[in-house]
Amino acid sequence: MIADYERALREHRIDLVRRNGEILGLIEMIFKTDHLLIENVAVQPKCQGQGLGRRLLAHAEAVAAAEGYGTIRLFTNKLFRVNLKLYAGLGFGTDREEPFKGGTKVWMSKAINVAP
Repeated sequence: MIADYERALREHRIDLVRRNGEILGLIEMIFKTDHLLIENVAVQPKCQGQGLGRRLLAHAEAVAAAEGYGTIRLFTNKLFRVNLKLYAGLGFGTDREEPFKGGTKVWMSKAINVAP
């Protein structure tokens, strides 16, 4: 929704899905004090519907567990109904909604099992 990409490259963890050197998707994660925040999930349009988004979200869950986080959080635009359905289907619940630049930002979270 808004992004400072230079800062993100310095301070966030960004993991990629590649095939034959081509970037097909990415997930941007921020290590917060008490949770892992998924800042961005992006999949090339030609690759959407192939499970890459689900794979990236599962990867974030594994990263969070390995880092000792019990919660993953993310946000999306309320108009992105496909995203809301995907996240809910993966176990994310809605925490709150708030106005954002003429629209509505939906905050969601999921409790996860922490690695021993």
